[in-house]
Amino acid sequence: MSRLGGRVVPPGYRADIQGLRALAVLLVLLYHAGVPWLPGGFAGVDVFFVISGYVITGLLVSEVLRTGTVDLGRFWSRRARRLLPASALVLVTTALLTLTLLPQVRWRETGWDIVTSGLYVVNWRLADRSVDYLAEDSVDSPVQQYWSLAVEEQFYLLWPLLLLLAAWLARRRGVRPVPLTAVLLAVVVVLPSFGWAVHLTSASPPEAYFVTSTRLWQLGVGALVALGSAWWSRVPVPVATALAWGGPAVVVAGAVLTGPQTPWPGWAALVPTLGTAAALVGGVRAAEASGPVRVHRVAPLQWTGALSYSLYLWHWPLLVVAEARWGELSVWVGLGVVLLSALPATAGYLLVEQPVRHARGRWARPAAGLAVGALCTVLATASGWQLVREVDRQVRANEATADADGAAVLSGDRPAGPQELAEDGRRAGERLGGAGAAASEGDLGDGAGEDGAGANGAGADGSGDREVVSGTEGAPSPDLDGLDLAPASITPDPLEATRDLPALYRQDCDATGEEVLRCAYGDPEGDLHVAVVGDSKIAQWTGALDRLGEERGWGIDVYYRSACPWSATPVEFEDEAQAQACRSWGAEVTRRLVAEPPDVVLTSSVKSQGLDEDGEPSGAALAEGMAQHWREVGAAGVPVVAVADTPQPGDLQVYACVADHRDDLDRCIFDSNRGSGTGPLLQAVEQVPGATFVTMNDWVCPGQDRCPPVVGEVLVYRQGSHITDTYARSLADVLGDRLEAAFDRLGVDAGPDATSPGR
Repeated sequence: MSRLGGRVVPPGYRADIQGLRALAVLLVLLYHAGVPWLPGGFAGVDVFFVISGYVITGLLVSEVLRTGTVDLGRFWSRRARRLLPASALVLVTTALLTLTLLPQVRWRETGWDIVTSGLYVVNWRLADRSVDYLAEDSVDSPVQQYWSLAVEEQFYLLWPLLLLLAAWLARRRGVRPVPLTAVLLAVVVVLPSFGWAVHLTSASPPEAYFVTSTRLWQLGVGALVALGSAWWSRVPVPVATALAWGGPAVVVAGAVLTGPQTPWPGWAALVPTLGTAAALVGGVRAAEASGPVRVHRVAPLQWTGALSYSLYLWHWPLLVVAEARWGELSVWVGLGVVLLSALPATAGYLLVEQPVRHARGRWARPAAGLAVGALCTVLATASGWQLVREVDRQVRANEATADADGAAVLSGDRPAGPQELAEDGRRAGERLGGAGAAASEGDLGDGAGEDGAGANGAGADGSGDREVVSGTEGAPSPDLDGLDLAPASITPDPLEATRDLPALYRQDCDATGEEVLRCAYGDPEGDLHVAVVGDSKIAQWTGALDRLGEERGWGIDVYYRSACPWSATPVEFEDEAQAQACRSWGAEVTRRLVAEPPDVVLTSSVKSQGLDEDGEPSGAALAEGMAQHWREVGAAGVPVVAVADTPQPGDLQVYACVADHRDDLDRCIFDSNRGSGTGPLLQAVEQVPGATFVTMNDWVCPGQDRCPPVVGEVLVYRQGSHITDTYARSLADVLGDRLEAAFDRLGVDAGPDATSPGR
């Protein structure tokens, strides 16, 4: 035994590895605190992967060479003692912090995050959520840091089995186990995983970041370094010293020069991975006097390295809770929270992590270690499950009404016109606490585009002079006497709002690549064939359209792709592949509609801009791309009805606000607006004679200048600016009447059954 910084360390202890751990955790902590000069600090996780692969493989290979096998029970017991007590402590604490300090609408999602973290599969849950358009309101999970621990735990389960297979093959073939293991590891794990990482990073960057299959190569690189230890001991000292210094320097340089926009973990992830590998190789023979080991041995670095696991676990939930309570954190506040996290990290390290890890006597037996691991897993998952159950309990206690009226309470008997709507706006504005300013006739069309074209102005190319209707013809304006801002109950319960979706989301109707999916609703034998094309802003009406189709004899075919407008113009995505897939999808939908023409097409969009020929964002460019597809189907005799985008609540999460302020819904009212996607839709309508416009926004936001969160005991909004399926269905009759008026303007016969049940 020797001493380092006042501590007794075992033979073979490498201070440089502890120093690398300190570097890794400091990169992550500073990045999460928001330090601007370290935009790629997330690469500290990659450093941890390589170190873990190196250390674990060194232990396993030593056991194989010594005994010819691996005692799996003892190995997994040691891993459980080392990792699970501290992990469970943080998960249980995070559940308590969530229950007391985070908004109620985050409890269910966080609860399931904790459950999957306790089971070490949360990385797959986060990967799935990262590509889920319906998770647009999701914020950073307070246990998001567990994704990397999940990857490592999955590696710890699989790697000893692969090593046992290599040892068995080596005995069968009479060869040395280490070279065979290295070849097997490279061929079976490292090369395929790296290839997949490069591919998936290009195809789906958010998903690629979290999944195990794109990270195994980094753990495998660390394992290969451990398997080559015999060779590294023969590296010349000057070369080893250069590697020992150069490796960490490369890691830090990469953290400074890369950032969140860098595709990861593709080719760029080679920088921290190979930098760490170089440092581990160099550390074997680096010179004492001129090498970095003297820096690594500095007591604060050694202590930070020893504490790195606890620091990594504790800092993130505290940052998430602080941001939830105080809003976006400044760099200095973020650094303060990170510094504060050292207190529970140190306490957990000294009082939980170390005592359990170094237990003696019968508590040191493998069975005891596995029992401790099982107990920790149960405690962690149970704490998350209790959060989920608490949400269910509150939903039951709030007693949402199954037959709430929704928009029916606003049913009026006056014709909808500019003056009537303006007067409604005045009265609603007064009732909702707004200025009560009248809506002008120009506002009734729900918006001019960014490039200045309004409901009755020139088209996007400056040549359009068609007058676009207000979009409210065919159904009366809402009667605001039924508006009640103190409802006895709310349906759906705001804690369940994100589940209140049209059926198409449960029926795999969302195209994700270039493929086109068609889902049928309404009356398949109906007299009117309606095609519904676009993104989530038209999809939000499919529940109401399904009901209309069944009642009025309309066959409804839905072509849906999330975040993808039906436009020939490219729109901005996180990666070019997605942008191209969206354009290809739109072109293929158009081709199908021309080949098998429906009677009419309905479309809408949330996008406000596309990319013009110079790659610059432009509302006019997006509108021109829409008009191009509309002209193509128009040439086949198919007219188009553009449905206005719904008003945007901005930064307000309406359902979250309602959940927190059920008795004071005035706090959840927001200013009305045209909806981000309405401007380009109107511009496209102006350019295409066979197109018209319909809006439901006077009913979605009946105050005109102020939007109530609940109407007729029905919650209006779910994620983002999407309305709940329950509220959309309550608007079915009004939507149907306005669509029929639009069909009539276009010369489309809605059929003999095209009559609302109430008429």
